[in-house]
Formats: sequence, C-alpha cells, structure tokens
Amino acid sequence: MKSNGHHVAKADDILNQWGFVSNPYYDHELLPDILFELFVNREASIGEFYKSIKLNTSIFCIEGDYGVGKSSFFRRCALGQEQLDKSSIITNKITITKDAAETSFFLTVLSAVINSLKVVSNLSQKSKDKLTEIENVVTIQRQQSTAGSIYGFIGHTRTSGKSEQHSPKYTNLNMLSDLSEIGEICKVELDKKIILPIDDLESEKCDLDQAIYLVGLLRDLIFTDNYVVICIGEPGLREKLSSSGRTRSIFGESIILSELSVDDFIQAIDKRLKYFGNNSSYIPPFDEDVYKKVHEYSYGDIRWAFNTLNRIFEVLIRKNYIVRTYGISHVLPLLHEIEYKAFSSLESNEQKLLSILFKLGPLSPSDNELQDAMGSDRATIQKLVQKLSEDSSLLRKKKVSRKFIYEVGPIVKSLESSKI
Repeated sequence: MKSNGHHVAKADDILNQWGFVSNPYYDHELLPDILFELFVNREASIGEFYKSIKLNTSIFCIEGDYGVGKSSFFRRCALGQEQLDKSSIITNKITITKDAAETSFFLTVLSAVINSLKVVSNLSQKSKDKLTEIENVVTIQRQQSTAGSIYGFIGHTRTSGKSEQHSPKYTNLNMLSDLSEIGEICKVELDKKIILPIDDLESEKCDLDQAIYLVGLLRDLIFTDNYVVICIGEPGLREKLSSSGRTRSIFGESIILSELSVDDFIQAIDKRLKYFGNNSSYIPPFDEDVYKKVHEYSYGDIRWAFNTLNRIFEVLIRKNYIVRTYGISHVLPLLHEIEYKAFSSLESNEQKLLSILFKLGPLSPSDNELQDAMGSDRATIQKLVQKLSEDSSLLRKKKVSRKFIYEVGPIVKSLESSKI
C-alpha cells in the first residue's frame, strides 16, 4: 500500500471493519511470538528432527518441494529448544549463492557461528577475546571481498590488544581451524553443539554441484568438531549431496515434508484469522470453496497460496468492498486479474511456451511434441525454461527418469478458466 498517511489510515480503518488488526493472509515470517500458535500438523516430522539431534547425527536434510514450508518447519524446530534440553546453539541460516566460492562460503559460516555465540553470557573471558579476534579478521576479509580485493588466498592481520601481529594468510585451512577451535570452546565451556542450517538448496537458487563441493569441505569439521549441519532444499537433496565420497558416510536420514492437505491448509487459515482478529466477531473474507480452489492451484506451494489470498484481500480493502464473506464467483475474476498481469508482463515467446505447456501438459525441451508446437529447437527452448523456472510460480521443474520435465506453475494454472 502507498505510504501516504491518509491512505494508510483509511486502509487500516477498512481493515478494522472486517475485524482484523492486520491482513491475516500476509506471509508473516513465523517469529517466536506467533510460531507455536500458528504452526499446523508437522508433529511426526518435528519428532524426527529432535530424534536426529539426540542421536548425534552429524548431517541430515530437510527435503520438500518449493513453498511447502521447509524453512518455517526448521524455525519451529529451532525455537523448540526445550525439547533439546537446550543442548544446541543454532545459527542463522546460511545460503549458497550461484556464484559462491570457497572463501566467501567459509566467511559466511564463520560469521553465522560467531554471531550466534556473541549473545552467550557464560563464556570465559579468554574465549570471548578469541571470538573477537576471529570476528575482526572475518570482518576485514568480508570488507575486502566486497571491495573486490579478494582473489584466492588472502593476507590478513590479527589484532591482540594494542599491538598488531601479522599472521599467515587466512586460507581455507585457517578458517576451518578457527571453526574447529570455536566448536571445541562450545563443547568444553558450554557442553553444546553448534547447528548450521544451510537453506535454499534448490536448483533454481544455487549451483547444486558447487553446493555439494562446499558441504564436502565441511566434512572433517562435521565429523570431529562438535557441529551438526542441516541442509534444507528440494526432494532428492540427500542423494545429491551424498554423491560425494567425502560426505556419503556421515549423512543421516532425511526428513521429508509433504504438502499440507487441503484440510490442514484451511486449519492454518482459521488459526491466522483468529490470531489476527481484533475481536471474536471478525468476518472471514472468503468461504471454504475459495481456499480449496487456491490450494488446488498451488501444487502445495503454501507460500504462493497465502501470498495470493493476501493480494486478493488487499484488492477488497483498496476498493472498499462490502464487508462480508465472498465465494468463488466473486473471487476468481479478481484472481485472474492479478495473475494475468504477471503472465502478460512476460515476453511473447515465454507466454507462448507457458500456453503450450498448459495445453499439452508437462514436457521436456527434448520432446519433439514441444519443439514442433514452439517451432523452436531444443537449445532455444532450454534457455527459455531455465529462465522461467527460476520462478516456480511460473514454471516448475521436476525429474522423471533421467530427464527434467517442465509444467506450468500456480500463476498459469490459476488462469485455467480464462484465455491464455
């Protein structure tokens, strides 16, 4: 919404007429104050998570399709530390970008570990000084990297008190040694393990071959030095990551998250309506048929589903619709209007590809049927699908046998009764 004060005040007043303190469909990050209140039906998987930690599994995966709720699931488990007897320190999530190199990866891991320990009060002064020393080095190296002055191995200066001591170049081996020392500090002084969550390990978001290599570099650290690594990403992630000989022997079993059923989805919505209602007489904006249809379109991508309901409700607020519960007949035209804008903003060849896949069903760029319909060769189609599949709400990629096939995402699927 616009930041104009009068506009916001008017929108807030309309929202209040519906009986809500904020848009209940907004994709709120499930922070501690609302996480346990709103989380739905993952009890068995939560139990698997805690079992893996208690069994001292060195590395395991949380797998599931995009948008199924993997990151929210991890946050729910991480915040339930009383079930772990407060035996772990969990860092903020670490991501591996497509251009991630060894040095930047290790610096990111070090930063995450140090930041998680800075709030711990019962470390000895000697250990606190050591952490500060390492943090200073990491900060300098990251600043140099941002300035473009890091190439391969890096020289650095450690500081101790007022004097400067020049030490050897800060190589990957140095960084692993520092991580190992921090792990030992946690083990001896705190009797805690350090849990490193590596998130967004999906082909659309990172180079999985590089991710396999980088995770492999942590093998010795994981195996001996008081760390647990949790890799969060797409189905089959464990199989891909453990294809490296360095990591195969240390992987525990994956936790597989399936999509929420339509009943669970509706329950999650009901919880949000009650939580964000400012009184007991709030008006549900949509009836169950709307939720069922959005769930049907979503492929289980709950993030897209909530975002779509959020945008539709914002239209009702912005256009000052009558306060009542709306059904399919009123909502579908609004949904089509919203999603068609996204579709129509694409280039003509991209629209053509999505329209063909919508009509013919999932296909691979190597399929003659798709090449004939597009009037293009495999290489041209491959470039198109690689670009479009970076947004899974437009195009979804999945592996069947030994090849990847592509199907339209929720945006295109939701336009089924309109012309595309």
